[in-house]
Amino acid sequence: MIGVERACGDRALLDALAAVVDRFDPMPRRVAVRARAALRERTEALPLRLLSDSVLVDPPGGSRRVTFSGLDLRLARDGGGVRVSGSARVGAFAVVRWPGGSVTSALDAAGWFYVERVPFGPVRCVLRGGGPDHATPWFVA
Repeated sequence: MIGVERACGDRALLDALAAVVDRFDPMPRRVAVRARAALRERTEALPLRLLSDSVLVDPPGGSRRVTFSGLDLRLARDGGGVRVSGSARVGAFAVVRWPGGSVTSALDAAGWFYVERVPFGPVRCVLRGGGPDHATPWFVA
């Protein structure tokens, strides 16, 4: 192995291997930036606890209401995706995330936001502005 001339402990061997990987196959900067942002969001955002989900009582194909502490969501089928509207008690912006994308929407004067064509599947809402972020857990839209 390059740079390792004698037997060494596990930590030293892993450090040497990391140095080789960093030198010959560095991580793209955009991947590192996105990973740091995701970790920061996960560890710094205050959790919004799930209070109720109407999917358990409403017929399939209708609109769905999901209530978190501090955020009421309405999900309705919209073509090939979901229209998400929400009423938030904190924040100035709502970020609706899904694997591979996100949309940021400003809250109107009454505290509502609207996002069109969110893909079916896992989503998460993050409320930003006016203090620490607040975030829902991932759930399936």
